[in-house]
Amino acid sequence: MSEIHVHYYLARPAAVLHATGPDAFTFLQSQFSNDLKVEGVEHPVTYGLWLDHKGKIQADSFVVQKSSTEFLILSYDCPAAVVKGHLDAHLIADEVELSDATESMSLLHICAEHYEESLAELIEQLARDAGAESWMGRRPTFASSWDVLGAPAALENIIRELEANGIEAGSAEALIAARVMSGVPAVPFDAGPGDLPQEAGLQRDGVSFDKGCYAGQEIMSRLHTQGHVNRALWQVAWEGKSTETNPGKPVPLYVGEVEAGELRSRALNDLGGVGLAMLKIRVVHGQGAISFRPNGPKILRAVRNLTLG
Repeated sequence: MSEIHVHYYLARPAAVLHATGPDAFTFLQSQFSNDLKVEGVEHPVTYGLWLDHKGKIQADSFVVQKSSTEFLILSYDCPAAVVKGHLDAHLIADEVELSDATESMSLLHICAEHYEESLAELIEQLARDAGAESWMGRRPTFASSWDVLGAPAALENIIRELEANGIEAGSAEALIAARVMSGVPAVPFDAGPGDLPQEAGLQRDGVSFDKGCYAGQEIMSRLHTQGHVNRALWQVAWEGKSTETNPGKPVPLYVGEVEAGELRSRALNDLGGVGLAMLKIRVVHGQGAISFRPNGPKILRAVRNLTLG
């Protein structure tokens, strides 16, 4: 493996569920926003969303197909009670058993500045030897990332091997900062129960417009063919320190005296910071600066609309 900038990040997943039974595939396919059928892939790993009947985001997940009757469901940040509760509410006569394995699992993110085949092979081999699951992830710090899910002891063994190969630990703060600077929304922090996938650009890799019926499918189809959204997730930036930008709950934002939206995920540095904000398109359009208070000083500037790719 050549010299590339790589870090690992050890985390606890918010949800790890097992779905088993003869109806597991058809049930999950009827609820998941993305298509679980992947031609030519024996054990596909699919990222997508769980939507309500209005198309609003309830949670996101990776769905890992282990066999025709066994699936693994992982969410980085959406609690197991939320994901399982959403699925339980739609179980009627399906022969599917849902079990919660969250407490027995750890999650390893491995992030590199660019993709390299030897690194991918190393991660795959280490995961296989440890009896863990691995796939390309969704938390980029540079250009490529992998997820490895397994028992804590198994991941400790993998970490020792990674460190023997010169791969060092990164901080949780650095991982969040890299995600925000890359413009990658996290569910439910940046897009949640009050939001549509299109408002955060999540329809690009989290929604299928070709599969059959699923919860929220009619709304997704209507927006795709003839609709539009009134809000969009923006990457914003500011200079200087402000108490309003401390990480925590969403912070209201204003253009003049009109409420424009709210600041959600953010990362701070010595000069100021960068964040992700859900903003009303009609209010922000043509405006270069945003404030934390009505008619307050113009502190934030909208950098790019993340729904535009």
